[in-house]
Amino acid sequence: MTGHVEVLPMDAEQALVLRLSGTLETGTAPAALARLLDATVTLPPPHLVILDLRDVDTLSAAGVRTLGEFAVRRAREGVRSAVLLDPGALNARILRSTLPGDTLPVHASVDEAIDSHDAEGTSEERLGGQLAALTRVLLDATTVTQALNHVVAATTVVVPHARLVSITLRDAAGRFFTPVEIPDIAADLDDVQYRTGSGPCLDAAAPGGPAYSLDQDLARSPAWPQFAAAATAHGLGAVLSTALLPSSRPAGLTGALNIYAHRDGITPTDRHRALLLATHASLALEHARVAELAELERTHLRRAVESRDVIGQAKGILMARQGLSADAAFALLRRTSQELNVKLGEIAEALVDNRGALSPPRKD
Repeated sequence: MTGHVEVLPMDAEQALVLRLSGTLETGTAPAALARLLDATVTLPPPHLVILDLRDVDTLSAAGVRTLGEFAVRRAREGVRSAVLLDPGALNARILRSTLPGDTLPVHASVDEAIDSHDAEGTSEERLGGQLAALTRVLLDATTVTQALNHVVAATTVVVPHARLVSITLRDAAGRFFTPVEIPDIAADLDDVQYRTGSGPCLDAAAPGGPAYSLDQDLARSPAWPQFAAAATAHGLGAVLSTALLPSSRPAGLTGALNIYAHRDGITPTDRHRALLLATHASLALEHARVAELAELERTHLRRAVESRDVIGQAKGILMARQGLSADAAFALLRRTSQELNVKLGEIAEALVDNRGALSPPRKD
């Protein structure tokens, strides 16, 4: 399957939507099945997964059988599957003629699919099942990094309004770092807070800090001006950072679970669920080995030193080439990073490798 499978945290209490695009036929079916399973196996999913096939260009009988195999595997775990398609479309006819019965019923809208597959139990019961599934996943995790990755992934499902999720840790020396891989925009927002020493995740992660730090309208917030400017530049207007429970091993380790959302997008239910998820992350840290946490810190410190070094080189190049001050050179790098949606360190590295980049046009 050319293209990709994208997970949309859309009405995730009742359904997880997986959008497929490209072609789904004999040659691409195995990779497609692997991507679908990867998108759901590590998450505590809701009781219904909807496969959005509206952007699939070619769907062969082999591709349909692959989708059927996915549905059968998830059904064994109590998760039902459906397809989002125009019922009169060619792909819908191919699907119905290839699969038996209602293995993958076709629906014209997400709401219709949810209504037809109304999950049993209340919202609280569904949440309980999701958290129980997350607990089982965490118990099977072999490293703290893997466990924290599971918590971040689960947050995008359990908190429907989450657009970006990250985790911040603070070591005994007061250094803040992000211990897991996260989307570039989330990494940039975390980095702004670490660099400026100001932001909601720092407040929540600090010893003796608040249980959570919440702002529903960053565009009007005076609390963290540089962080707020970066967040709103990315179209995000709300943030919730929930403190992790202090870990006794090693002493002094604190942290926060960070959820970025649209303006006014974080509900009281989101706050309660974030607290439950932060508790899961805290338990994962509590049971982690000291040596493993120390390696996380060393890796972060090494990356931070390397990043600072290359950023310093890039600033020097701009100062020499364009006659900029140190602050103006850094501002140019930051602005370019935001405009291109590329990490600051990668922009700096590209400039160092290609010293002609960002140079002023030559005057004839």
